[in-house]
Amino acid sequence: MSKYDTDLDYVIIDIDISREELKEIKVEADKIISENKESKENLAIAYLKKAQCLRKLNATHNYGLIFYDETGSTFLKRERIGIKKHLEKALELLPNMPEALMQLGLLNSPGWLSDKYDKAIIFFNRAIQLKPDYAAAFNNRAMIFYGSEDICKLLSISDDPKDKERFEVEEVKINFKNAIVDLTEAIKIRPFDAIYYLNRGIFHSKLGEHKESVEDLSNTINYASDKVKDRLLKEGLLIFNLRGKEYTEIKDYGKAIDDFSETLRLHPSYNEKLTLEPNYDETLLLRGKAYYLSGEKDKAKADFDEYKKRKHKDVDTDIQRKFLNLFRDIDIDKEISFFSDYIIRKISKEEFDKLPTFEEYLKNLETDKQDN
Repeated sequence: MSKYDTDLDYVIIDIDISREELKEIKVEADKIISENKESKENLAIAYLKKAQCLRKLNATHNYGLIFYDETGSTFLKRERIGIKKHLEKALELLPNMPEALMQLGLLNSPGWLSDKYDKAIIFFNRAIQLKPDYAAAFNNRAMIFYGSEDICKLLSISDDPKDKERFEVEEVKINFKNAIVDLTEAIKIRPFDAIYYLNRGIFHSKLGEHKESVEDLSNTINYASDKVKDRLLKEGLLIFNLRGKEYTEIKDYGKAIDDFSETLRLHPSYNEKLTLEPNYDETLLLRGKAYYLSGEKDKAKADFDEYKKRKHKDVDTDIQRKFLNLFRDIDIDKEISFFSDYIIRKISKEEFDKLPTFEEYLKNLETDKQDN
């Protein structure tokens, strides 16, 4: 089978397919379109493949591993218009082409506050109606709700009353439950797809279903190739950290400590090249919390001291604002959302000096322990 015949719905750029190979597919699609000698079906496929290649090659923010097709990526307006025209041409030739409809759904999912939010769902619905075993469409329809919790929080503090009406907490929960249903369907179709388990595990976590989340994240670890795990790392998704948090929630502190320790073992240098999560020092606090809740106060103090020591070195470097909140409120999962937009700024010397002592940190942990 030639590269042109690759199903681009299920490939991850730079893992399953290279940029050069995508360019070659685009060249072949261009040739078929320009010669105009093929059947309507083959011409439609050529327009589709050209659009898919352009999406993957022109994404300026690559969250494609989670969504499989760069949903949430930012494109220049010109590029978006060009991709849309190719997809519309494909549908002109084959009106009931589910793959083109799904791509239009992705194209209309550029951001959680987009006025195209509902339109994207319509395209995904139609694609699934035409192709009931379309795992990618189920996954992408689920992921449209990925950031709705964060948007709900943003809109709740808006001065515009219309914003407050757009999202309600109960609606967010319903969205998450619907997303889990969709991802379960996707998993039935592709039962060894690590990304679908990851996505479902995160939705379970958001609903407080921590045992189910542990199971899904474990399947992600079991089924993900080394290349996929490396890509997850580069996209700021630390699977052992995620699962460690879930183990903490179900009070399995031993396994939580093991997972946080595995994160520290795998990434001892705290790779500064990462764009979404520039350092992993948070893991020290997470493990320290698990140590304390399991009764190992000395080890908790050692992790906290190391954490603050590392932060002292970062006083004059760009880090996430929300990391400051970690010190002030040890209820970490409420303070750090994996999928919110990160606010980057400098930490001043004055702010660093306000960071708590270990005794203050313990008071927060003691409250946490009582709650558990």
